[in-house]
Amino acid sequence: MEGCRHPPDRAVVVSPTATAPRPSKARLIEAVRALDLASVRAQLDVKPSLLAVTDRQGRNLLHQACGASWRQLQVPEVLSAGVVNLLLDRGIEIDEPYGRDKCTALFEAVARARNPTLVKLLIKRGAKVASAPGGGLFAAGWWDDVNNLETLLDHGARIDVVVGVTPFLASWLWRRFEAAKALARRGANVNYQDKKGRTALHHGVEREYDPALLRWLVDHGASPDIPDRDGVSARLRASRKRDKRFVLAL
Repeated sequence: MEGCRHPPDRAVVVSPTATAPRPSKARLIEAVRALDLASVRAQLDVKPSLLAVTDRQGRNLLHQACGASWRQLQVPEVLSAGVVNLLLDRGIEIDEPYGRDKCTALFEAVARARNPTLVKLLIKRGAKVASAPGGGLFAAGWWDDVNNLETLLDHGARIDVVVGVTPFLASWLWRRFEAAKALARRGANVNYQDKKGRTALHHGVEREYDPALLRWLVDHGASPDIPDRDGVSARLRASRKRDKRFVLAL
């Protein structure tokens, strides 16, 4: 353990109410990741040029603030919005991308912090859903996060955006069934075919998902008679199962 060897000023940085002397890139990044609003403000007041710093992954301060979870840090939720508002008020670009996938602050709020309040705040402040990879829908689907899915869709996310698969099919394959159902209810193409021509029903039968789930999908527009590239439909695949509940579900 190295905690006892930290100099006093480093210990102060992670306190939600402290100020941080001697501003530096490392101290500011640490304060942002800790959602230490007072320290972030104090350091930027002393050295405004630090607003432009990035970490080794190329993430700017807003990316890092939006990726920090107030729940995991065990600090008040208001600090998350406070740090984000402070950075935006100081002029940081809200949709600046980083990395190969061109992730934005909005994407970080969905994928890392999983913070619906922050997602809504960013959109209110001008973040464009279309600028986030996949509109943020794949990230929300991965976490089975219906609240963020609904918010993203309400603000223009393309429901059937294709990144190998659609958000609906990805959620279905990940067994994130609440997200998959939410997308289906919002009009996602439940008959989208992957590169092998397989639909969600093909995969559901093959993986032996609960027949009640398969029935639900049929009731919401999924066709059991679409052939894959081998000419095999989900119904035919189900008929080959020993357990006849699968074919009855279709």
